[in-house]
Amino acid sequence: MKHFFDGNFIKQPLRTYIKQMNHNLKVKSLYTITLLVLITSVATIWGLNDVNAQDTQSTSIFKVIVQVINNGNLDEHGTVHVTMDGSRTPHVLNNEIFPALQTSSFTFEFSSSEAPVGKGFIAEVVYGDDEHKRAYGTNTPSKSPETVTITIP
Repeated sequence: MKHFFDGNFIKQPLRTYIKQMNHNLKVKSLYTITLLVLITSVATIWGLNDVNAQDTQSTSIFKVIVQVINNGNLDEHGTVHVTMDGSRTPHVLNNEIFPALQTSSFTFEFSSSEAPVGKGFIAEVVYGDDEHKRAYGTNTPSKSPETVTITIP
């Protein structure tokens, strides 16, 4: 190594240092771009998995349609509820109006895990002065909503 300074000694290490800095900058840029592409890919894949999960959930719903026919001359007020066999928590719709001489429809949704094919259910209408009407049904394998009809006076 030289102990005295001349123009070449100072210029040479500076050029090497600048080259090395440019190389490091290129490597860091390439690393950053690769990392961004990887993060974007993972986020996109997770987003697609969420969409697929939502799609799967939407097809695993069991629906019960309760049709209430009011043959009376007066409107009735009451409650409609559906309970799966063995369940202690019914799905309830309170303060419903059953118009005179009309049919009203109410849809209840259950998860397929709560209502597997073959499981029974009870639909009930409570109206007037504590009058009760019930209908029984079963989840059949047709993958379509089950409809029950209850007629009140």
